[in-house]
Amino acid sequence: MPESDHKIIDAERALPLAPLAPLDEAHLARAETLAEIAEAALKDLTQPAAGSADLIGGAQYLLDLAQRLLREAVVVERERGASWATIGEHAGSSRQSAHDRWGAAVGAWALTGRHRTGITTGGSSGDVAANLDDWYAELHPDRPHAISTTLASFTDPGARRTAQERREEADRLRAEIQALKTANTAVYNASCEAIGTAGATEKRAAWAANHLDQASAYDRLAAAEAPLGTEHRRSAATQRGIAHDILSSKPVTHGGSDTADAR
Repeated sequence: MPESDHKIIDAERALPLAPLAPLDEAHLARAETLAEIAEAALKDLTQPAAGSADLIGGAQYLLDLAQRLLREAVVVERERGASWATIGEHAGSSRQSAHDRWGAAVGAWALTGRHRTGITTGGSSGDVAANLDDWYAELHPDRPHAISTTLASFTDPGARRTAQERREEADRLRAEIQALKTANTAVYNASCEAIGTAGATEKRAAWAANHLDQASAYDRLAAAEAPLGTEHRRSAATQRGIAHDILSSKPVTHGGSDTADAR
């Protein structure tokens, strides 16, 4: 690695960094777990055969870490754009099984802002990457920046700013969707109360418009939050289907509130 690049990284390590781009944050979380696994494995490796060492507890701890690592690997792959079908294939299961198994983990990752802090341990991403660099350099002195150089946005403030703007946009859209869901109850009730009156068509149109607005917000959220893009687009399609049924005067089995997230 060129000396100039080393200087850039050293300067970055001295600054309190904003969250990295989501893919780098996910990759860093995975790297942190791998380091924890390595330390735990090395500790267990030197346990004596005789004595009171808790070998089963150590093995269970490693198994728990491996399960965390698997969840983090799925998050990384979703950040890379892998489909649930591809993830299922690599895991030896179906698309639906993969989604059922890890969909909640990806959802939690998105809800916490798609950054490492709050998912595993605290500390800025820069501090964590620097600590991992130092830990790895003790094992491989010829690679002093082995972890941070795998994180493309680590030395790219512009990429971090762009990523943060998209996180903030996702937060705004979630708030917009929640406000629309809250308002939906009122327009649904108004539509029901207007049945058989001259204002029935207008009230039904207002109810449908609410669902179309939700669909639009979900489409924008899919663009801002790629790992859950499939789910958000499905929610958008559900909202449009509800609006179509309302405008066609068909019975709407979904009720007055949004149920797309469970579909």
